[in-house]
Amino acid sequence: MLLTSCGEKVAGGPGTAEPTAKASDSVLGSASSPGPDGGTVACVDWVRFETPQDQYDKVSLVVIGKSVSQVGKTSIYGSKATTHLVEVERVLKGNPGEENLRISSMPQTCSGSDSYLDGDPLDAAERVIIFATRQGGEWFTMTPAQGVLPFPKGAELPFH
Repeated sequence: MLLTSCGEKVAGGPGTAEPTAKASDSVLGSASSPGPDGGTVACVDWVRFETPQDQYDKVSLVVIGKSVSQVGKTSIYGSKATTHLVEVERVLKGNPGEENLRISSMPQTCSGSDSYLDGDPLDAAERVIIFATRQGGEWFTMTPAQGVLPFPKGAELPFH
């Protein structure tokens, strides 16, 4: 969720090479720079949540599930994002509308050609909690670093 965006060429959104200059509440701000496709990239400063409860309170969708495959790529804020087919075990908050969801891992921005410097958080066949937001009709993890939490069998939910 983007609070501010800077730069001359700011249009588009998910599925495009340019960020949307539309306020929401997942990041503190951004700047812009040329992207790999020649479009503008928003250099996003992401909000850091102190606890999983804070994340839960701010997001529109929370599910327990696991990625079963990569099903494509999209662009958001001028960066490439990998889209996964997620097998949903349980919906904890929100209404995803489907049993299996297409969710893209929110990429890090202004990281050159590598969208996931620390690895794609959904690129694991393990059970996880996913905090997701809907942007432009597509589901994305809440932030690059805090959109996915490991959740092994027998673990207790880190929020209520």
